[in-house]
Amino acid sequence: MTLYIDDSLMTAAVRVPLTEGWIETDIPFAIRQGLTAADVGPGDVALLPGPEATLLGQTHVIAPEVAVVAEAMSAIAMRTPVRPDGVEETPIRLLDAGPTAEVLIRALLRPFFGITASSFVTSDEDEGAADAQVVIVDGPLGLTEPEFGHQEDLARAWYVLTGQAVVHHVLAVGVEVEARGPEPEIELLRRVVAAGKERRRDVRGVIAGAFEVDLDRDRLAELTNRIRYELTDADRQSLRNLLARGTWGSRFQRALPAFRDEVEGAT
Repeated sequence: MTLYIDDSLMTAAVRVPLTEGWIETDIPFAIRQGLTAADVGPGDVALLPGPEATLLGQTHVIAPEVAVVAEAMSAIAMRTPVRPDGVEETPIRLLDAGPTAEVLIRALLRPFFGITASSFVTSDEDEGAADAQVVIVDGPLGLTEPEFGHQEDLARAWYVLTGQAVVHHVLAVGVEVEARGPEPEIELLRRVVAAGKERRRDVRGVIAGAFEVDLDRDRLAELTNRIRYELTDADRQSLRNLLARGTWGSRFQRALPAFRDEVEGAT
């Protein structure tokens, strides 16, 4: 059994207390950049992007006690050379964009921005990449200002459109772990989150030192202060809404695994 944690800017307050040794544990854990459903087995627990969890429906349940939720602010941004209402149809360039960023832009593109995607490209070598008038940045770049053009925070756009927060990561519990009870892993993550929140300034220092780009320190501080780490009922609905709207044309499914407490309530 391994506790996996996706290594991203949004999960910093969860991973940093472990990697810096602020919290010690006997539970085996691994920090993995770009954590996917394929990395996680039925005997594992994983804090991974919500869209990836849709691929674990047969082997995992979702524990709402731990998550990563951002309301009206994130490190996911859309960059355009002009205001979005000046763009009609274009390839969409996903620049180091994770699963949540991809699903979020798919959900927002037509309903909120009125833009039609002629294609989605992930590499500068892909056909249409040079013509892309929409570029999605995720992580450190999302907390920097572009040299020219317009930038939109996609979590803010989602909040304006739906009144809901963006659920970035969820905690997937393998059925083998569920059978014996995942309380040790959940309790560890709660302790880790508490330490990360208490030492936000230290966490921000680790984040700033880990990336080459010049982060906007004020925006980083605001973001880390506003992230929540537990799913409310409204957050669950937001995630379901996001997946229903934004998984079209992607490799992700529209449905999440069952939530632990909903399964228990039904028995």
